[in-house]
Amino acid sequence: MSERGVFIETFGCQMNLADTEVVLARLAEQGWRTVPTSAEADLVLFNTCAVRDHAEHKVRSRLGVLREEKKARPGMKIGIMGCMAQREKEALVRQFPHVDLVVGTDQFVRMPQLVAELDRQEHVVATDFGDFEAESWSALRTEGVNAWVPVMRGCNYNCTYCVVPMTRGREKSRPPQQVEDEVRRLVDEGFVQVTLLGQTVDSYGKTLGDGTTLASLLRRLHAIPGLRRIRFVTSHPKDITDELLETMRDHPKVARHLHVPAQSGSDRILRLMSRRYTRDEYLRFVERARTFMPDVELLSDFIVGFPRESDEDFAATVSLMDEVRFHGSYTFMYSERPRTPSANLPDDIPDAVKKARCNHLLDLQLTHQEAYHTAMHGRTVQVLVEGPSKSDPEMLHGRSEGNLNVVLPRRGADGAVREDLVGRIVPVRIERSTSLTLFGSQT
Repeated sequence: MSERGVFIETFGCQMNLADTEVVLARLAEQGWRTVPTSAEADLVLFNTCAVRDHAEHKVRSRLGVLREEKKARPGMKIGIMGCMAQREKEALVRQFPHVDLVVGTDQFVRMPQLVAELDRQEHVVATDFGDFEAESWSALRTEGVNAWVPVMRGCNYNCTYCVVPMTRGREKSRPPQQVEDEVRRLVDEGFVQVTLLGQTVDSYGKTLGDGTTLASLLRRLHAIPGLRRIRFVTSHPKDITDELLETMRDHPKVARHLHVPAQSGSDRILRLMSRRYTRDEYLRFVERARTFMPDVELLSDFIVGFPRESDEDFAATVSLMDEVRFHGSYTFMYSERPRTPSANLPDDIPDAVKKARCNHLLDLQLTHQEAYHTAMHGRTVQVLVEGPSKSDPEMLHGRSEGNLNVVLPRRGADGAVREDLVGRIVPVRIERSTSLTLFGSQT
């Protein structure tokens, strides 16, 4: 039997990227090879996101294009996996009859078996939630410095705008020994940084019932020889404990970086979002984090144009950003997600207002970043070099102890290319900056 080709296009978050790596590994075990385009593929998969409608529109557009391609190549199989598949299930096959396979967010680990079932039936839909704790699997990762490591799935918070509890299910954590074993294998393969993934990663361990916490997992991984840096995303402010902050402070391999979405600075909107904290409680978290680690870098997410968001509510978000002065933030315009509680509220903020508010926050964040980066001039930071700069092959890029993007020359004073720097932590003196990037030289 000739070798079969699979093409996967991935949308959305780092968790989806990690899931894609697992699918490619599982298929490779059965003789599949990865191909760069759908035109070369026997199996085309879309690993989807359902958090915002924009990502779903892209998938529907791709499926429309493939309808004609499948007519020309009826043997090609098309599958939808991930959050969109989990949310819409059989409805996707009804809407797109040329789709052969619909695979949910827990069933993707069975991809080879599900593809094999297509030999016996026209369509396969597999969207049951499984036992994440019992799973141990390999992943087909590209060479590099960082590896994504999912440590938990699902979410128990049920924010009113969010589909994650619907698409990822209830919270469940992997046993710490399983995570440690995977990280040790990754270090043996040459990776020097891992990023631990979870929808609310700081609640890791709750479902294990043995006292395991994210802090205890970090301490366990910190002891692995050859591992140089540990990151984790994304956090919820209610689950960031003093134990976690102390562990970050006292263990130098753990990046001093916290991605903790605030979403809004208005208590009224936070209640409508069911975020389970107030503005003051979020600010108290910021104060605690900076008391433990004055140099901690904070990243946030914001949603603008949430139903009933007034000018006063938006002004409260602006003032929160001014007060905290985040090192980075992502801003999104609200889009209604079917079957979420907020879908019962009128989407009453005009698109023009949403766009204006979004642009205002983006500009404000860039202003804060530019000021912070300027203050870094002349300072030396410890940079984990990740590889060549995408915009300039004569430069290298890496990340600071927190999460600052740092660029440095690829050649030494003697003109020789310093490929040996990739994967190492080196001191870099910052010389200039933009609002997005710091530039410096190795000291």
